[in-house]
Amino acid sequence: MLSKTSVVIMGMLLKGEMNAYDMLKMVDNMNMQYWHPIGATTLYETCLRLEKKGLIEDTGKAENKAVYRLTKAGRVELKSTICALFERVDFDSVWFCLAVIYSGVLTKKELEAEKKKRAALLDEYEKGTKEHRDAMVSKKVPYINICSIDRMIQIVRMEKETLAKL
Repeated sequence: MLSKTSVVIMGMLLKGEMNAYDMLKMVDNMNMQYWHPIGATTLYETCLRLEKKGLIEDTGKAENKAVYRLTKAGRVELKSTICALFERVDFDSVWFCLAVIYSGVLTKKELEAEKKKRAALLDEYEKGTKEHRDAMVSKKVPYINICSIDRMIQIVRMEKETLAKL
């Protein structure tokens, strides 16, 4: 599976060719610094790694800087990663955000299938998490030991709301 930064870079290239500087501007415009900060060095190094793997390529259109595009293999890898992200529940909600933002790599039919899978996972996870929380409350466990469970329940609710709007 791709790293978060790789997903961001490859997802941006779904919209068309761009250089690393344009990617940094787009990251800034998306206010990613608050939920997944990506520095210039990380972005440039990730571009080079993705290029070595054949997932993105330099178009050769600019003499002094690389202008990247997503390769066919890159599109396949991005699609695979987006599907994998829809099909797992993670305490790190950034993964789900990335899956939603770059879900455009999926066809409408594929997106609907992934949304159904995600909804079923979330329902199952929410049920089990609530049961666990209720058991802890009945045992009078201090709230400091329960607060992370409440956070996950809220994240699940927000993700369900996002799926409904998607």
